[in-house]
Amino acid sequence: MTSPRHADDGALREHLAQRTRQILEAPRPAPDPEGAAREKAVVHECRYLMRLLASRRRSAGEMRERLERREVPADVAHEAMARIDRAGLVDDAGFARDWVAQRRALRALGDEALRRELAAKHVAAPLIDAALREGEDDEEQRCRELIRSRLGARDLEQLRQERDGAHRRRLSRRLDALLTRKGYPGDLAVRVIAGELRAAAEEGTAA
Repeated sequence: MTSPRHADDGALREHLAQRTRQILEAPRPAPDPEGAAREKAVVHECRYLMRLLASRRRSAGEMRERLERREVPADVAHEAMARIDRAGLVDDAGFARDWVAQRRALRALGDEALRRELAAKHVAAPLIDAALREGEDDEEQRCRELIRSRLGARDLEQLRQERDGAHRRRLSRRLDALLTRKGYPGDLAVRVIAGELRAAAEEGTAA
């Protein structure tokens, strides 16, 4: 006599066997060569973006621009960027903060130059403003240190000895052009240049 438990087990095995046959015998969708090709293209561009990010952090706009230069189809580029974003690798706020800190330290850039550079990399204006505020230091002090770094011993000697002010005027023009390239405001540049050159000349007189 078959026990109820064994009967249940047999029924379960038969049900599973039937479902397995149904699954195996069910018609399979035809292969999708177009979908497979698109997936391969998306993975290829994701790997390309990862190589870019391995060299340095980049803005989302920079990465999109690089894909456009490669003439990547719009749907492939969009999906590749979406996957990079989902992986947590798109952070324009962090990119802007790092850029400000590095360019101030390495090139002594003023805020206006930093703003232009970040805008060229397609960083949104609010994120640029936040990065400049968060990393805010004394722009005037940076300006003074930059000027002092460009005054050589020969310049200082001429400033201390000259009487007609010719060398001082040449230095002023040269330093003003430098500070303009570095993105410092014109009024700040004029004031700091005048103060630093006057202090350099007076230092020699006092000595």
